[in-house]
Amino acid sequence: MSRVARLLPKLREASRTLRFWVLLLIALIVVVLVYLALLDRYTPYTNDGYIQSYVVQIAPLVAGPVVEVSVENNAFVRRGDPLFSIDPLPYEYEVNRLRAELAQAQQTIRELKSGVKSARARIARRKADVVFAKRHYHEIRPLAEKNYAAQLQLQEVTDDLRAKKALLDQAHAEREESQAALSVRVDGEYAQVRLVEAELALAEYNLSRTTFYAPFDGYVTNLQLTEGSYVDVGDQVITFVDANNWWLVSNFRENSLRRIEPGQRASIALAMYPGRVFEAYVESVDWGVSLGQGTPSGTLPEVTTPTNWIRLTQRFPVRLRLSPASRHPVLRVGGRVTVMVVTDEDAFLLNGLAHVWLRIGSVLNFL
Repeated sequence: MSRVARLLPKLREASRTLRFWVLLLIALIVVVLVYLALLDRYTPYTNDGYIQSYVVQIAPLVAGPVVEVSVENNAFVRRGDPLFSIDPLPYEYEVNRLRAELAQAQQTIRELKSGVKSARARIARRKADVVFAKRHYHEIRPLAEKNYAAQLQLQEVTDDLRAKKALLDQAHAEREESQAALSVRVDGEYAQVRLVEAELALAEYNLSRTTFYAPFDGYVTNLQLTEGSYVDVGDQVITFVDANNWWLVSNFRENSLRRIEPGQRASIALAMYPGRVFEAYVESVDWGVSLGQGTPSGTLPEVTTPTNWIRLTQRFPVRLRLSPASRHPVLRVGGRVTVMVVTDEDAFLLNGLAHVWLRIGSVLNFL
């Protein structure tokens, strides 16, 4: 028998073996693709997630040099604890000045009221003087016309009458001026006093803001503020992280969103806690991303030409919260999160496989 004849059975056997492994590989690929497709629908899974909390940029409401920084970097502070203080002396001086101005305004009001009473008394006296001057004028005038009295005497009583009327008009004007000043009121209070009171209240408010306090329990981080620094109104001087309000944001592919709803159970693996899995729940699903936002009127839309042969699916943020029953670990803003959402409690096999995959991912966080 020739060598070729002896090799033919071996070649046929190898061919059958290779066909078996190729078919097995194709079958495995099909099974994996089907599993991944079902996973996206029934047990959405993503490692594109991160931890979030409210990060507040503390900014002063008054300007001035910093005289005290009461916290240290990365320190935990309670609500109401002092954070830093600005030199209060200029604001104390302004409060004292306005308190004196308020006292002066109140004294002015008292003087105006007294002036109204005095003007009324003067009006009464001036009226009596005018009546007397008129009577004297009417007595002298007939005598002067008959030359029984000198023309000079008539001129004197005429000038006296005019002077008395002028003094009466002046008394009326003084009373009206005082009454006009007293008649300007805001919410039933004299305008002069109300104006100074408002300025004083603002000055006292500014003085109270020379020391800034923690708005809630949280952590001070990235602290660069030091004594002697000059800060202006609105300058962001302290970064403050809310310690009591944490959530998770996971970006899921858009073909995984159809079955995700608020309230659904989820499991998460935190990169900062390798080997551990925590329980969470879906809070909400965002309604859009900036890529789909329309172009403002007045400009033409910008259309980008896809460069990939396969168009990648868009990702949308899904917000989750740690389950209250889950032991709350210490979290940090920006920590990486892997999330699995259970959209169908009856899909035991898929849920179990996804949970195993999540557990494997949590163990790999050790690396």
